[in-house]
Amino acid sequence: MNEQLLLNKWHKLKLEDQEKVLAFIDAIDPEKSEEQLSETTEIVYQPQTELGKKLWQIRQRIINDPNIKLLDLDDIKAELDEIRSKNQ
Repeated sequence: MNEQLLLNKWHKLKLEDQEKVLAFIDAIDPEKSEEQLSETTEIVYQPQTELGKKLWQIRQRIINDPNIKLLDLDDIKAELDEIRSKNQ
């Protein structure tokens, strides 16, 4: 498996399942401390409410969709300028 495939699968997992994967990694590689492992993995936000969980899942799907281009600050400003010029 290549890294991109693993990352795609990782992002599709529910947060609880991501925790299970990390626990499994710790179990098969006990020399890796949790501190070392956290340095190589991104910090995972854990929503506290059902709405938060749903929104987090939607966010993850958007981030992982190769057909969606996420906008940076310059893109957002350009889009706002375009909208404002149409409304004048």
